Amino acid sequence: MGSPLFHFGILVVLLGHIGGLLIPKSWTEAIGVSEHMYHVGAVVLGTIAGVATLGGIAILIYRRRTVGPVFSATTRNDKAMYVSLTATIVLGLAATVAANIAGGGYDYREIISPWFRSLFSLQPDPALMTGAPVLFQLHVLSALLLFAAWPFTRLVHMLTAPLGYLTRPYIVYRSRDTALGTRTPRRGWERTG
Repeated sequence: MGSPLFHFGILVVLLGHIGGLLIPKSWTEAIGVSEHMYHVGAVVLGTIAGVATLGGIAILIYRRRTVGPVFSATTRNDKAMYVSLTATIVLGLAATVAANIAGGGYDYREIISPWFRSLFSLQPDPALMTGAPVLFQLHVLSALLLFAAWPFTRLVHMLTAPLGYLTRPYIVYRSRDTALGTRTPRRGWERTG
């Protein structure tokens, strides 16, 4: 349950971030999407996807802590990655809720989007981020730290098989040691030497 919930949630969140940060406001208005319509859709879908992602990662962390073989395969990098990933998700969800649901609203496409696009033109303008609310700044900072650690964690699987992980079954850990199990091993699982 945790894996599909997390992966589908994070996919929606990432696609929303990419669309919202890379596509200028003038383009969405040119195709007839008003700012209010865009904002309501982004906040509603983003909040639902954020809650799904947070619930999914909570289940995955619980599984990693309570299933012996999975826990024994957990490295320090995995633990640091889970902390960083969870912090980034919580900060993003908190920023959305605080600014757009509990607060009066915040149009990130006026400040954060131009800053984000300036990164891709290799002319970053950090002054743009000074006007962003603190939770958004912390969310961006935690995301940048997460991306810096990305190649050294299991998150690198996203770059190698992003679609397969959305539908794959859980990995089943089995021992080939007959003394550990009570059943007779199935054909093909006998000791080889």
